[in-house]
Formats: sequence, C-alpha cells, structure tokens
Amino acid sequence: MSSIRRESLGKDESSVHEPPAPSEQVMDARRGGDSVRCFLDSVRKLRVLVVDDDHDCADSLSRLVNRWGYNARTAYDGAAALALMGVHQPDVVLLDLSMPRMDGCHMARQLRQQPRFDQTRLIAVTGWTDEAQRQLCDKAGFDHYLLKPIELASLELLLFREGYRLAQAGQEVEKSHETGGTVVMAEGKSAFLKVDSAVCP
Repeated sequence: MSSIRRESLGKDESSVHEPPAPSEQVMDARRGGDSVRCFLDSVRKLRVLVVDDDHDCADSLSRLVNRWGYNARTAYDGAAALALMGVHQPDVVLLDLSMPRMDGCHMARQLRQQPRFDQTRLIAVTGWTDEAQRQLCDKAGFDHYLLKPIELASLELLLFREGYRLAQAGQEVEKSHETGGTVVMAEGKSAFLKVDSAVCP
C-alpha cells in the first residue's frame, strides 16, 4: 500500500495519522518579514490538485497537503483531472507520470496548450530516475521533478514558496489598484527551486 510516512511518501506498509513537523527550511521562511506574515494570514489558500491512479497514495498525499493548510483535491486519472480543472483551477498540480490511458506528460502537454494554465505549477511525481525521462518532463512543460518516495520536507517547501509567490503577486495587484497603475506578472519559473528527492524506490 502507498501511504504517508513521517519522512516520505512512497510504498510502505503503514500510514501516520498526524502530519510531520514543519521542516527547518519552512520554519525559517515562516520567521520572515511582513510579507510572509501576510501570506500566512491570507484567506486565499493555495489550491493543489493531486493526480495519481494509486488511490491510496493520492488520498494520503491530499490529506497531508490539507493538513499543511492548503486546499487539496484529488483525481485518479488524467481525464478526471482535466474535468476537475475546468471548474477548480489549481495553483499547483502534483502529477504522477505513470498512469494508464493518459500519462502525466500527455496531460501536462494538454495543459500547457491552454493559456489559462500558464501560471499553474506542474510537479512531476515519478519513480523514473533516467535523464531521458527528465527531458520528456521538461519538454512537456513540468516545472519540477520529484522522485518517489517523495521527501516531504522538499514538497512542503515547494508549496510554501509557491503560496508565498502568489501572496506577493496579490499584494502587487492591490497596490496597483490603489495607485491606478498596471501590474505585469512575471512568469518567474527560473526563480522557483527545482528540488529532487535523494531516495528512489
């Protein structure tokens, strides 16, 4: 059974009922300035979609993301995920690559063809470690590549930084409304860390 462990997410015989403690990197980020406190107090929660044909793995990861304070939803195949994204546009998609009928790269290519998902962060979740697979992910439009079992501290930091980025963008929009100016949103992918797990199944 795929489940959540305190250290990682991957194939394991048991699951935990409480979320892991925040990583040191996230705790350091939370001790930041006013902009970080504004993000933590924000009503707008980061929207995360977990897509995996392994129901146990998808459900466990969604529960954990919710416990971190985000708004997580779950889909068990690419077609269901695309339908859900039509009514619930996520900020981040955690997308398993090895799914039947529509694999993760196929789904990512479809999303990148739609301008409304230009700012959506796509995170590949896979057990494949070869360079050819990484190149396929890059060409498909993924922003990040996480190996199974997922290192939860890495994932938590990725989500925290993405939420912080969106909070900063929201502050800029508010300032623009106050001054009558125009805000140009930077794509900003290069500023977002690419983090890989050190452990593979």
